[in-house]
Amino acid sequence: MPQKTVRSWRALAAACLFLAVSGVSAQQGARISITGATEQPVRLQSVRVDAEIAGGVALTRVEMTFFNPNSRQLEGELQFPLLEGQAIVGFALDVNGKLREAVPVDKARGQAVFEDIRRQRVDPGLLQATQGNNFKLRIYPLLPGKTRTVAIRYSEPLAAANGRRQYRLPLDYGSTVSEFSLRVQVTGAAQAPSASRDDLVFRRLGDDWVGKMERNQFSARGVLELSVAALPGVVTHTQDFDGKTYFHAEIPALAASAARPAPRTVAIAWDSSGSGAERNHDREFALLDAYFRWMRDGDVHLVRLRDAAEPPELFRIKGGNWRELRRALETTVYDGATRLGAFAAPGEAEEVLLFSDGLQNFGEGRLAANGKPLYAVSAALKTDSGVLRGLADQSGGRYLDLSAMTPREAAARITRSWTRIAAVEAEGATQIVRESAYPRAGRIALAGVLLQKDARLRIRLIRPDGREQTLEVRLRAAQRPGTLAAGLWARLRLAELEGDYEFNRGEIRRLGRNFGMVTRETSLIVLETVQDYVRHEIAPPAELRAEFDRQMQFAAQRRDLDRRAHLERIVKLFEQKQAWWNREFPKGDKPAPIAKLKDLRQDRAPESRQENGPQTMEQARRAPAPASAPMVSGAVSAMAKKASDDLSTVNAITIQLKPWSPDAPYARRLREAAPGDAYRIYLDEKPGYASSTAFFLDAADLLLEKGQAALAIRVLSNLAEMDLENRHILRILGYRLLQAGRAELAIPVFRKVLELSPDEPQSWRDLGLALAADRQYQKAVDALYEVVTRPWHGRFPEIELITLAELNAVVAGTAEKLDLARIDPRLLKNLPLDLRVVLTWDADDTDIDLWVTDPNGEKAFYGNRLTYQGGRNSLDFTGGYGPEEFSLKNAKPGKYKVEAQFYGHRQQVVAGATTLQVKLATRFGTPQAKEQLITLRLKGQSEVVYVGEFTVQ
Repeated sequence: MPQKTVRSWRALAAACLFLAVSGVSAQQGARISITGATEQPVRLQSVRVDAEIAGGVALTRVEMTFFNPNSRQLEGELQFPLLEGQAIVGFALDVNGKLREAVPVDKARGQAVFEDIRRQRVDPGLLQATQGNNFKLRIYPLLPGKTRTVAIRYSEPLAAANGRRQYRLPLDYGSTVSEFSLRVQVTGAAQAPSASRDDLVFRRLGDDWVGKMERNQFSARGVLELSVAALPGVVTHTQDFDGKTYFHAEIPALAASAARPAPRTVAIAWDSSGSGAERNHDREFALLDAYFRWMRDGDVHLVRLRDAAEPPELFRIKGGNWRELRRALETTVYDGATRLGAFAAPGEAEEVLLFSDGLQNFGEGRLAANGKPLYAVSAALKTDSGVLRGLADQSGGRYLDLSAMTPREAAARITRSWTRIAAVEAEGATQIVRESAYPRAGRIALAGVLLQKDARLRIRLIRPDGREQTLEVRLRAAQRPGTLAAGLWARLRLAELEGDYEFNRGEIRRLGRNFGMVTRETSLIVLETVQDYVRHEIAPPAELRAEFDRQMQFAAQRRDLDRRAHLERIVKLFEQKQAWWNREFPKGDKPAPIAKLKDLRQDRAPESRQENGPQTMEQARRAPAPASAPMVSGAVSAMAKKASDDLSTVNAITIQLKPWSPDAPYARRLREAAPGDAYRIYLDEKPGYASSTAFFLDAADLLLEKGQAALAIRVLSNLAEMDLENRHILRILGYRLLQAGRAELAIPVFRKVLELSPDEPQSWRDLGLALAADRQYQKAVDALYEVVTRPWHGRFPEIELITLAELNAVVAGTAEKLDLARIDPRLLKNLPLDLRVVLTWDADDTDIDLWVTDPNGEKAFYGNRLTYQGGRNSLDFTGGYGPEEFSLKNAKPGKYKVEAQFYGHRQQVVAGATTLQVKLATRFGTPQAKEQLITLRLKGQSEVVYVGEFTVQ
């Protein structure tokens, strides 16, 4: 990212980093991107903070107004982490000068809607979770010379120590803020809170304490800290929400501990992926030092985890001495993706220590503790605490967060037995969830739903000596219900569900919708008009609901008609394609044209391209027939048929691809290196190219050429670590894994892409083709048929026909009995081809063209879709991804040159190199089918690259 781009959004980064508290530096964890370079920094004009503290919880609202002094409109994106326990509970964006509350939407739907509306140059805002407790805020547009206001609300439990609660608020906004105001209200405190700033003074207001601060040209640094005396006894909050009364209770409970016997054999699963380098290894080593002093003598089986699990290494611990193991860990190379499911605990291990951020992004499966207690240790800012806690709790171990506790505290939890919660029973309450299986800071936090005004809880505890203890607690609905309990219950329930995310996705989605939460399944979105909410079937805020309901009645009727008409349209288009396939074309030399056909691109201004979508089939049919595709006479047709019959039986067809040969300095070093030295050179160059997809693609290719297949896959898997849940990068990874012959690894990548963007037909098609490559034919056909039957956005023209060809080829190419009952029989017809080329690319809103020049010298491209000898190009994709397809049923002898041209893009971002995948196939749809894939890159508009050629003999 250009340096001035980073500076432009530094204010936004710092302003939003109020979310990253508890000692986290204001420059850690957040990553900001903006659409292109800016002349002047975007200014943070005003900040208004409102905080409500009640007992051990806080609700904070931060409202920020930004000013764009530049002459062009911008789109901003901020990625940031929250700490464990923090949860976003609201988001608002100004629309026409008034803040509009965001509404929950299924995550994938929100992504698709945001991008669709952004193309119309209007005002969407989207706040979404990526993985673990990591979030992404997208705002568009920031108009030139205008302001934009954003408000975010988040809740959190407050840390307790020595009978007091601590609240922290970072005040370093990276630049001077013209207007700053802060209001803090503390409910139920017996004495005034103490503040780290003298200018924040609290005064009594009824039963509450209220502190206010207002400043102009505010440029404070550091963190505001408040210390509030913890209330004695049971502290209960209640809230009436959606017809139910929710409660959150904190109950005093001493956490006793006792020594436990040390294991003799332990397994360490050490996450050595690229993101593993970001963990705080000093804290991890401090914990291990205490652990081995306690263990004294024993064996350690070390397993490093990346894209795959490495073979275990055995280390002996004697008298607490673990120097050899420490040296091995200190020299670990952090590279590749994270595949926790590759680990299985060795049979001899008595317990497992897992050191990871929990952000699994490669492969499938779940880490197998094999019945051993697992202690999951996190020392990273970005982490998936739900996954780690779930693994630990289900195994009988414990989750240790080294960003929230010292290594000494963590060692005490791992080397001793502690009082734990065995069960919670309730009378007059239901849906009980707990914060932890262990008391924290002398208290147990629980939440649930009251069925009556009075309720009783019985909490059964197991003491370290094995004896049981029962706590009985009476709960009562508050006279003045608050605003926190329902959200706190939802947060605890969400944490409980995320331990088994794949099995609980439906409930997580419902929870996010019902409570307006940002989860891995739901986002918060703001749209501009009622029509936007209606078109995308998203329930709007209350002030727009009446008009939304009225318009939805008519919209539903239109959608039903559109769905019924879609399949009939595809059937007609497929019939037209069959007519082309059945047509007989001449195979002799092409007659000389009366006037030389010019490349239409030279005669046509860029704005004449279809900016609102590609040409429809109806428009194509009405257009004049290309001069190069005259009607075939009967005599010529007979000759062509004979030539076709001969070609289909005797011709040999070969493919020659031009190897991609990058000229970057790192590529030259790798190319010249001996096979055994190539990976070390890659590691040497890697820090300078950590954000470059091209670097990892090139390095993987060169390692494959040198026979280093396992290392090549490791290098390639880094793409999964580059940008959490970036579907464009994941598509590149999936395509390249297919090219490397690793369909089994590509499948989970494409499944993830499908989760992220089910509204893009390429997501279904890519997964279907990967399943077919892995010989999962039934699943492949089912996925491909989704492309055929769903109505898609107009920027994906006739992708159904391309996918139908692939579906029918799968059906025809397997002896396996497939269930085809749901497929319309009119669409089941295999159309074999001598030659087929398919071009796809990774960048949205980008126009790349496929060119195939035949032995006649005639070029098939978007302006000449049907050649003299019958070569057929699919419709032009001008809106993103492709595919574009060239098909030829019977190929005349000679050479067929394949090229790709980057025409341009309409992206809001300034794109780097666009990655292409080109697939060349011979005898497509027959048992003799063969194909080759190549990955290429284009950088500049109008650039043309030579892909390769077919030779027909």
